[in-house]
Amino acid sequence: MLIAFDTSTAIASLALYAETGLIAEATWQSHRNQTAHLLPMAQKLLDLEKVTPDKLSGVAVALGPGSFNGLRVGVSAAKGIALALGIPILGFSSLDIVACQHSYLSGSLCAIIEAGRGRLGVGFYRVKGGNWKQVGEYLNLTVPELIERTTQTTLFCGELSNEQRHQLTEGLGKNAIILPPAAMLRRAGTLAEMAWQRLETGDLGDDLTNLQPIYLHQPVSK
Repeated sequence: MLIAFDTSTAIASLALYAETGLIAEATWQSHRNQTAHLLPMAQKLLDLEKVTPDKLSGVAVALGPGSFNGLRVGVSAAKGIALALGIPILGFSSLDIVACQHSYLSGSLCAIIEAGRGRLGVGFYRVKGGNWKQVGEYLNLTVPELIERTTQTTLFCGELSNEQRHQLTEGLGKNAIILPPAAMLRRAGTLAEMAWQRLETGDLGDDLTNLQPIYLHQPVSK
């Protein structure tokens, strides 16, 4: 069984996954209290399924971009569990998790993570027939900057406030396809499934020492 941690932003998520598929999942508004919530919630999921930590065979973690503090909490917890139990750790970009979650669609997709101070962590993807491919690099943008970079009909998914949704709709018109908030929610179940697929191929996981969060710093004016 595998456990997955996603504390990229104020929305935190945990999941348990096994060969039969998703076993348990919890997603909640942490209000930046990931340190206090994460491990107790993980224990609750294990207790719910009557599983002890020694039954875990892997741990997955979202690497960001996102909140500096949130990412440190998730990555540190995942590393601690991997080290203590001697199990593989598998890290994934939080934007890739969002893209994978919507790979059943087709066309241009923009995955979004709240980056703080009115900025967004952004990744552009092409999706078709269940497959997705990143286009370009991850970016740190404001909503107006994102609108300027969007030149075709695009599905926007991930974290967006009501104001940001309105800005994209006003700025892009029919070129902005925005799913309802519940469908946009980033879920650790997707992260867990991605990690499980890697383990099934014989992947031994990432290097515990070198695995680090992905930080997208705000551009500095010259």
